[in-house]
Amino acid sequence: MAFLVVAFIALVLIGLLIYVLGAPDRHARMTEEEFEEEAQRASMLGAAMVGLDKALRPNRVEHVLIQKKRVEKGDSVSGDPPTSDEPRGPG
Repeated sequence: MAFLVVAFIALVLIGLLIYVLGAPDRHARMTEEEFEEEAQRASMLGAAMVGLDKALRPNRVEHVLIQKKRVEKGDSVSGDPPTSDEPRGPG
């Protein structure tokens, strides 16, 4: 009897997992205007969080922003292996 209860619970959990994973994405149902509004709201929230973090830990935020700019530019950070277009140094 206990096996049947455990099997039933497992089947219900698997069914719920399939239902949740198969549900349509909320962004799929949005119009272009709604998506743009949400993206703008999210970017403003991100800017507020960076501002708060900058006030609390100014040195760390500057370091992270410099690293992010360096990655976006494609510059390698010290210790990274050289890419194929960079000279390998003496030798």
